[in-house]
Amino acid sequence: MNFRCFRHTQTAGYIFIILGITFWSGNFVAARGLAQELPPATTNLLRWILASLIFLPFGWRALWRERKAVVRHWKVLSLLALTGISLYDTAVFLAGQTTGTLNMSLIATLSPLLTSLTAQFLYKERIGHSMYFGIAVSSFGVAYLVTGGQLDRLLSLHFAPGDLLILSTTCMSAVYNTAVSRVAKEFSQTTLFLSISLLGTLYLVPMYLWETGGRFTVPPISGGVAASLIYLAVLASILCFLFWNSAVQILGAPKAMLFYYTLPPVSALIAWLVIDEPVNRTQLLSGALILAGIFVALYDGAPQSAGKGGFRRQHAMGVAQ
Repeated sequence: MNFRCFRHTQTAGYIFIILGITFWSGNFVAARGLAQELPPATTNLLRWILASLIFLPFGWRALWRERKAVVRHWKVLSLLALTGISLYDTAVFLAGQTTGTLNMSLIATLSPLLTSLTAQFLYKERIGHSMYFGIAVSSFGVAYLVTGGQLDRLLSLHFAPGDLLILSTTCMSAVYNTAVSRVAKEFSQTTLFLSISLLGTLYLVPMYLWETGGRFTVPPISGGVAASLIYLAVLASILCFLFWNSAVQILGAPKAMLFYYTLPPVSALIAWLVIDEPVNRTQLLSGALILAGIFVALYDGAPQSAGKGGFRRQHAMGVAQ
């Protein structure tokens, strides 16, 4: 079997989705590892400058071809850039200063559920009893995680700042996923990704200037930091998107989305291997609760928009999360 035929097989789809999830899981590890090296907005700006410059030669023709649609929908694209890149990733890197990798990835798994709730209110999509029960179980898992297994701490609301930041990114992801469904059909995937990437980079500049006191400065970058930035730009941004795209086209959006929930264990494994971050019993139990709730929620039924083109409405899982 030649490679061109292999790319469209079920086996290739599973390989693509595993690679996409693995690359995305490293995003949280890198955030944790860079927390003491670079400020959050600086890290995010450098990451997306690199990603945009690397992807530009491959996408500028499509962007120019569809420039009228880009101009026509610039407001929605700006919302996607802010919630998917500028604010989202900056919050992730800021959270890495005060919370652990597994915490970040566990809380991030709430994004699909919040997206479903947002879709219900905006588009009146039906959510059954299984979905509500799953949300309750996952919410209990998050509460168990952020309280360190001591639920009475909820009375005093002493959450780690990083946990609250990651919770805010799940809300951003919900906004992103519902907004992208309104414009995805207007663009090719190349144009959509490149336009959001360029706008997100532009909107990061004010955050960077606020962080540096209004000065354009290039911080000293060690070899390790440079390697992390290249990883974030190439693997956790560009290739993650491309692998997710291919996998959803082969497997279908509902089946591919199930693999997104392997994010916490994969993140924990990478963190343990790369930065020697320990995993405790509370995190394991809360992770099991969150994942159990999500699978119960999914048992309510796959998204109704999952046929041909389902990726266009749900591909955001591979770009903003």
